[in-house]
Amino acid sequence: MKIIISILTLLSFINSQDLWSDGNMRDIKNFYVNVFVVGLEGTLSEDWVKSKIINNLEEYRISTSEEFVYPQLRLLVVGKPMNEVPSTYYTIEFSVFHYSVSIEEYSDSFTYDEEIKKFRTSKIYEEQSIGYSNNTDLRERLLSAIDDHFQLFIRQWFADNPRHQF
Repeated sequence: MKIIISILTLLSFINSQDLWSDGNMRDIKNFYVNVFVVGLEGTLSEDWVKSKIINNLEEYRISTSEEFVYPQLRLLVVGKPMNEVPSTYYTIEFSVFHYSVSIEEYSDSFTYDEEIKKFRTSKIYEEQSIGYSNNTDLRERLLSAIDDHFQLFIRQWFADNPRHQF
């Protein structure tokens, strides 16, 4: 059973959506960082993970803002204990939300000489993973997975903003 779950987890990384967000983070400079930890409160602290993400962003000279809510970098970590053995299933979602407008509303704004007022938020980047761990290694696995997601995000951000690499 463990081998099957490990193979499924590996396949989810390999076959995950990776090109749909190409170019979506172009010219985004300030991120509002929002972290949610659900079902793992004794293992991870939301404040600690948020400060870790902000420090990692600052290492790459990507600024954060507490004044503006968008663009928002959201990290969602959800855990559910298994009843059969002392282990926990977890899901990690690393995503970016930003304002958007539909093509129809955008083209209508040219026709009627109106300003666009109906912006909504859309997910412009997302990476997800699922896994499980015994409770003794859970914290280390979660932190490793969060770091992996952060590195994928950084690669995509620099691909969309190549002038900021140097």
